Amino acid sequence: MRWSEVRTLFPNTFVLVEDQGSHVENGEWHVEEVAVIRPLHDGQEAMQELMKAHGPVFVYHTKHSSIVMPIRSKPAYRGVMQ
Repeated sequence: MRWSEVRTLFPNTFVLVEDQGSHVENGEWHVEEVAVIRPLHDGQEAMQELMKAHGPVFVYHTKHSSIVMPIRSKPAYRGVMQ
């Protein structure tokens, strides 16, 4: 489903989604297609789901016109690069 469709179906809402089509450009992750897992009721629930999310699953708010996130590398931990 296109992000614009998700925004129409779930206005001003956090949603738990899975990436179905994306690309990397200039150090940013651009997501065009997603599968909606479920809408989230509030920020508390969104934070809980965000902490459990991994891989292509993430939480995003429909107030954003597009899904663009910076890519961050893992920090060094105890002097060892991950």
